[in-house]
Amino acid sequence: MKRSTMRAQPVFNCSFFRRATRHYRVDFSDHLEVTRHVCVQELPKEVVIGWFAHELGHIIDYLNRPVLGMISFGLGYALWSRYMREAERRADTIAVNHGFGQEILATKEYLMKHTTLPPHYKSRLKKYYLSADEIEGLILAWEESREMPAVVEL
Repeated sequence: MKRSTMRAQPVFNCSFFRRATRHYRVDFSDHLEVTRHVCVQELPKEVVIGWFAHELGHIIDYLNRPVLGMISFGLGYALWSRYMREAERRADTIAVNHGFGQEILATKEYLMKHTTLPPHYKSRLKKYYLSADEIEGLILAWEESREMPAVVEL
């Protein structure tokens, strides 16, 4: 977890081979790069929720992947920055679509405005994750989809 702050991944054991019994875990890094600048206990509640919602977005993304799909996901994530970017953006989108848009936005804004975080960390956030504007667009789309009355065909 040298480059990550939080990570959601499947537990690799005999249950990994069956989607119905697969287990997942979320880890929080204690590497000095982030913990020197961000104290989790002092984070606003919505930022912590947003951070976990993003990681749960990854887990939802994993749920319907077969074993080979999980293996190819892991390889793609580790080897190709474009694949990693798509996975991170997909996790944010899933979290927004499950009602955590404001928390994802709060997390993004907190991390980008937190002045003591190193520039390369913020650069990485810009490269791989949705921008605040993109998140706001997803939130608006999600809210509009919830306001639309159901269409009943006769």
